[in-house]
Amino acid sequence: MGKTERRTGGSFAGGIFWAIMIFLFLLSLSVVVTLFFRLPYYLDIRLLDLPERSGRSVTEIRAAYDAMIDYMAIWNRGSLTIPGFAMSEHGRIHFEDCKEIFDLVQILFLASGIFTAVSFVRHRKSPYCGYLRAAGILSLIFPALILSFALLSWEKMFILFHRVFFRNDYWLFDSSVDPVILILPDSFFLQCALEILLIVLIGAGICLARAERRKIRISSGRRTWSGSGGGRGNARRRS
Repeated sequence: MGKTERRTGGSFAGGIFWAIMIFLFLLSLSVVVTLFFRLPYYLDIRLLDLPERSGRSVTEIRAAYDAMIDYMAIWNRGSLTIPGFAMSEHGRIHFEDCKEIFDLVQILFLASGIFTAVSFVRHRKSPYCGYLRAAGILSLIFPALILSFALLSWEKMFILFHRVFFRNDYWLFDSSVDPVILILPDSFFLQCALEILLIVLIGAGICLARAERRKIRISSGRRTWSGSGGGRGNARRRS
């Protein structure tokens, strides 16, 4: 961290804190947007031949998906009912586990969003930009790691994700008792993962671009000062 950043109140610990908050905001934002933005799935209904695979109409599939997404909203405290689809006890428990995770993500989105807003207000007129660079770098590393694992084996990464985040194997649906899995193919979850990574990458680009603009502004200000006031001060001292 440079002398300018230390003079303007920036510290290593503070910079890491703000960088982590921004990264968590971008990550949770990407999950929330991917979860609640339904248009990609509506398009997938026909692109992935879900009516043929499930034996259900487009209207039935949309209604079932809408019910699942509505259930995942943090303000929804009711039980899940998927219209037109039977659901086993294991299936119900898995959806409850999913809701717990998505509730936590939405809480993280709100909390980290507040800290991110505070960071931008606090540093709005400050030349301090180390936290923005760090947030951008963190937000680049995360997609790079995920993409590396996905390229090696998406199926293995998908299984690892479920083993890490779920305490049971109820996510292994049997379509004979939980036919809803027929309208949630693996390719849809891969698409969701790519959407999340894309949003994080866009956020990383914004952070790095803002940091670079601040750096350029600081450099321009220093050149202006040294070429005007600073130069006249030196001339007065020489005279």
